[in-house]
Amino acid sequence: MGASDQPGTAAGPPPPGTAVRELTTRDLVTEVARKASALVRKEVELAKAEVRADLRAEIKMASGMGVAGLCGVFTVQLLLTAVVFALAEAGVLPGWGAALVVAAVVLAVGTAVGLWGWAKRVRKPLGATRRSVEEDVRWAKERLA
Repeated sequence: MGASDQPGTAAGPPPPGTAVRELTTRDLVTEVARKASALVRKEVELAKAEVRADLRAEIKMASGMGVAGLCGVFTVQLLLTAVVFALAEAGVLPGWGAALVVAAVVLAVGTAVGLWGWAKRVRKPLGATRRSVEEDVRWAKERLA
C-alpha cells in the first residue's frame, strides 16, 4: 500500500465510510482544518448575501421615505395656496396681496427655524477628542522633560 493509497492522505479528504479511528492525527487535523475553512467560507458567503439583502431593503425604505417627504412638501404648498385663495375670495385681500402675506408668514417661520438651527450648530467640532489629545500631548511632554 503506497502513500497515496492510505485513507485520508493530504491528497484529499478520506474516502466515505472511513472510520475516524483509522485516521492518523495529521489526517484528523488536516480534515478539521479543511472543514473549518469551508465553514468560514460559507459564513462569509452568508454574511455577504445578508448584507446585500439588507442594503436592498434599506434602499427601498429610503426611496419610500423620499417620496413621502416630497408628498409632504407638495401638500404644504397646496394648503398654502388654498389659504391664499380663501383670503382672496373672502375679499380680505386681492389675490396678489393674499399670496404676499402667506409668503411673508412662511418666510418668517422659515427664517426663525433656520436661525434656531444655525444657533445649534457645532462651533468647535470634536471638542472632547481635542481636549483628550491635548492632555495626552501635555502628559507626554511632562514625561519626556
